[in-house]
Amino acid sequence: MGGRRIVLVRHGQTDFNVERRFQGRADQPLNERGMAQARAAAGVLATRLSGPGEQVGVNADSGARTGGGARLICSPLLRARMTARILADVFEAVGRPLDGPFVDERLTERDFGRMEGHTFAELVELYPAQVAQWRACGECPEAGVEPSGAVGRRMRDAVLEAEGQCRDGQTLLVVSHGSAIARGITSLLGLDPDAFDGLRGVDNCHWSELVPIAHAKRRGTVSLGWRLAAHNVGVREDVLGA
Repeated sequence: MGGRRIVLVRHGQTDFNVERRFQGRADQPLNERGMAQARAAAGVLATRLSGPGEQVGVNADSGARTGGGARLICSPLLRARMTARILADVFEAVGRPLDGPFVDERLTERDFGRMEGHTFAELVELYPAQVAQWRACGECPEAGVEPSGAVGRRMRDAVLEAEGQCRDGQTLLVVSHGSAIARGITSLLGLDPDAFDGLRGVDNCHWSELVPIAHAKRRGTVSLGWRLAAHNVGVREDVLGA
């Protein structure tokens, strides 16, 4: 039992995204464009996860999309819940089976501490030393920013728990946030987000896909891991909000 793939979707655009403000735990709603983005993404995902694909070649995932439906989980923040609700409504409207959305607190965005609500220009004026630290390494405990490793671990735990609850053949859809998704993927790939920062956050209503892969161990044992099959895929590539 378990999901045949994991698809992590970032929420749609908010006014904070447009203003390029650190958002973190600030509970911003989607704006009009964000809701339109969610509807467009939902239409693509409902088709992508249900019907046969057109990809050919030795790496094509033939047989992976068998109509098993999806299980949808999301962050508790309003922008993620709004996005998840739109996804669920579109799936229902086109007759695609979907369980959820189910809210999991562990899928919330990275806590950016005192940086939240501010632009970089404002932060340079308010906290120049802390901004310098952030730019140097992407971490800033002095500003109350949540460590990358902690974000990755809670995301990984939430995703794997939900994946284990999927019925055989279901896809797990995860609606979360840019920074949290990048660190969650890093942890799911078996890397340490405190040491590896090679994945950028996904754009608004873009998504990344993970597929299962078996790892051979000593003495003939096999463990299940995950492979990144696609990253930062979306309906449009010029959407603001990295």
